[in-house]
Amino acid sequence: MAYISCPFCAMVCDDLSLPLHNRETTTPQFGCNKADQGFRSALQATRQTPLIDGEEASWEAAMKQAGSLLKGAKHPLFHGLAGDLLDSRAAIRMADHFGGSIDHLHGDAIARNLRIYQQSGWQISSMGEVRNRADLVILIGTAPEQLYPRLREKMLEGSERLHGDVPPTIRELGDDCLDLLSIVRARLAGKPVQQDIADSETLIGQINAASYPVFVIAPLPEQRAELIVRTCVGLVRDLNETRRSALLMLGAGDGDTTAQLSATWHNGFGIRTCHAKGYPEQDLQMQAGDRLLQSGEADLLVWFSSLRCDPPPAVAQPTIVFGHPAMSFTDKPPALFLPVAVPGVHRRGYLHRADGLRLVPLPALRESPLPDSGALCDQLISQEPRRC
Repeated sequence: MAYISCPFCAMVCDDLSLPLHNRETTTPQFGCNKADQGFRSALQATRQTPLIDGEEASWEAAMKQAGSLLKGAKHPLFHGLAGDLLDSRAAIRMADHFGGSIDHLHGDAIARNLRIYQQSGWQISSMGEVRNRADLVILIGTAPEQLYPRLREKMLEGSERLHGDVPPTIRELGDDCLDLLSIVRARLAGKPVQQDIADSETLIGQINAASYPVFVIAPLPEQRAELIVRTCVGLVRDLNETRRSALLMLGAGDGDTTAQLSATWHNGFGIRTCHAKGYPEQDLQMQAGDRLLQSGEADLLVWFSSLRCDPPPAVAQPTIVFGHPAMSFTDKPPALFLPVAVPGVHRRGYLHRADGLRLVPLPALRESPLPDSGALCDQLISQEPRRC
């Protein structure tokens, strides 16, 4: 058996085992759709050669082409970052060396939450604390069990708890719950409401009866997300005046927590930071990747995606892709595609769990000739003089 950690969802489960046959991994069947699909795709991937404009090329020619594109760019955007800690660090080093900006595939959600945190602060919990202490979990978000297939097994329904044997009561609100949460917050604060919702009485009763209610928030539709999160932040703050309550933001995965934490560690701010002036400068709106691409301010897209097979967005700018070896292109291929090792399958790696409190090691499953993005980026940095 090979004991592994799964990098393919935000929970980063570290209790999986994979059968071996004659020292080769067999078809993965973990009982988790995301793990099965992620490991199968990486284990079956065969591409080991780069592509220049869709045509196979040598690594020497590909790296020369990458250096030429980076040298000619005035404002490269290092985007995607759907990878592990080593991928994120590589992208940040590149942005610092070549004077570009960094953003993540889920940058809108990261920026929204960071903005709320910066303005008002919040009280958060961890996955372990929810599992061991929460007696009421109010689950908010779009299809959380599709994003985190083992959410109930790992955190919500386990009977082995450090503080009691009874799993928490789970109240699912979905993603259309802003009115309900607003009314519940107002009523708990003793304020009048113009129009009540019948369900509010039940939820207030559950919150009042709980010793430690936790609001677990999965990804939300963008048009409702900020108001829902702000309402939950305020509701938790109100409850903590007299007792204990907390939030748990689960994120969307794809290395979003890892990218934000590693960028904060290296540049002091996180994603949506520009290095063009020789020092890091964050602007959550102006440095949004989509805005930089649509406005034409970014003239080169450098896309990192070692965990996802999806191709990068179609943009007018030339694109360099440090990508999953199973990535394919049905429309226009990028200017340059560099297949890289998948962390936790072809190489060792590290990934932050959804609550950001634990950095989970990802052992390699098999030897692979695929390079890691960090080594390729170091080579590009060493062969091009520093711009700023």
